Amino acid sequence: MIIVLLFLVCAGSPRAAAQQGNDAQGQAANPPMSMVPEANGAADTRQVLLDQIDVKMYEAALGDPSLCGDDDQCVTAVSRIRSWFCAADRCDGTDKSKEPVACFVEASHYYPVDVLLQLNSLICPLVKYPSSRARKAFLNIASKMDEDELVRLGALALAYKGSATACEQYIKDYVVPNSPQWNYKWYRVLSGCRIIAKQRTRKEEEKDYSEWLGGNCPNIADPEMRKACSASGASSLM
Repeated sequence: MIIVLLFLVCAGSPRAAAQQGNDAQGQAANPPMSMVPEANGAADTRQVLLDQIDVKMYEAALGDPSLCGDDDQCVTAVSRIRSWFCAADRCDGTDKSKEPVACFVEASHYYPVDVLLQLNSLICPLVKYPSSRARKAFLNIASKMDEDELVRLGALALAYKGSATACEQYIKDYVVPNSPQWNYKWYRVLSGCRIIAKQRTRKEEEKDYSEWLGGNCPNIADPEMRKACSASGASSLM
């Protein structure tokens, strides 16, 4: 999956457009209109938006894939995330059974042996010392892969090794929050940082998103999310 799973991830994840919103002045912020539940069926509308944000994949990736149920997108995402966990274990010596490239089982369907060998040599630098230079070196070989998704999955590998902060910072170093490139997928992966590092639970993250979608920024428990919700010009969740 740095090879294939990354390849497939990238191929199947269209980028949502970032939206402007939120003119908060210290009190409870008014969320962008796209985030405000309609008067009729507000609870149902909020649940639909929560389902679209969908952070259950991160809890499932920690050990219970059954949480995905019959959600094929979740199943695929979990498989991709766990491939990165596998690579992280092999790169730090926790698992010495196989080469890192073996974590990405579909790679041989897409790349010849000589390319696989090149990618194998680039996986650990990318996982252990994530940087723009490491990404560029990898993408020069796996040219069809999407850099955004490479960053998201690489960040989660940092969280898997115990650092939500390193995971979050890697994301912010790549795309500045509230910039035109920022969208709900970046908020979601920040949740993934916290869930995979076991700093917070999926339910805690979902509760905070529910508060955000309801326009109740001061009620958000996580300081990172509360700050994002209340920021003037904050990007929309959707």
